[in-house]
Amino acid sequence: MVVQSTLSQQIKQLEDDLGVQLFERIGKKVSLTEAGRQFLPFARQTLEYAEQGRQQLQDMEGLKTGKLRIGATYGLSVLLTRTMQRFCPQYPDIQFVVRFERADELITLLHNREIDFALTYNLLENEPLLEEIPLFESRLCAVVAEEHPLAKYEEVKLSQLKAFLTAVPAKGMNARTMIDGLLREHSVDLRPLMEINEIYTMIHMVKSCHLVAILSESVIYEEEGYKAIPIKEAKETMHTSLVYVKGMYQRNAVKEFFKRMQIGKI
Repeated sequence: MVVQSTLSQQIKQLEDDLGVQLFERIGKKVSLTEAGRQFLPFARQTLEYAEQGRQQLQDMEGLKTGKLRIGATYGLSVLLTRTMQRFCPQYPDIQFVVRFERADELITLLHNREIDFALTYNLLENEPLLEEIPLFESRLCAVVAEEHPLAKYEEVKLSQLKAFLTAVPAKGMNARTMIDGLLREHSVDLRPLMEINEIYTMIHMVKSCHLVAILSESVIYEEEGYKAIPIKEAKETMHTSLVYVKGMYQRNAVKEFFKRMQIGKI
């Protein structure tokens, strides 16, 4: 742990070595100067190289210790949880830091090197600095409890859903973007009872409140008591991928987790 006085001394030493002022100090407020903002990317890169070096040294000890920093979209929380359940018993000393965010927020975390990789649906924009490992494709479905009246169907139309209480993901989530596009394209005026950004809650409400949730079929991966009914108008599938920064050193723990994720894919 670096105490404040020691940190101030280190900053002062760095400023003296560089011959420029990196921070402005006004009372208790500290902010970057223009020189500090210019220097920041290089400082981050230096820290990144140091971290990659530390990770490579850790890898010499095999998979005994380390930390996995994982990002995932909300709709893939069940799949990630199942993979962690398979991974953790064999590697109990590997620590996990997991963040659930929207796809665009995950991309920012990757660029900032705040996570090792992300589990997400299809990238909305071309990302030349990122690498994708395709896992599987899933359909947009009406997810219901097994005893729901719709459960007898093998396919449903959007217009059929108007007769039931529905729930959809919150705006900004991949499935919601696809849902809104389909409703506009087919001129269906669906008015959901609920918009939820937490998938476990939505799945629970499907059973407890007899809702119809419009989601990717992957959200009920290995879950019992549910049925995912494909929506007829949803011709395009949702592509699920592991995404990481090109050229970034991949530790043994990351590689092993990738393998488990690919083995357990739908």
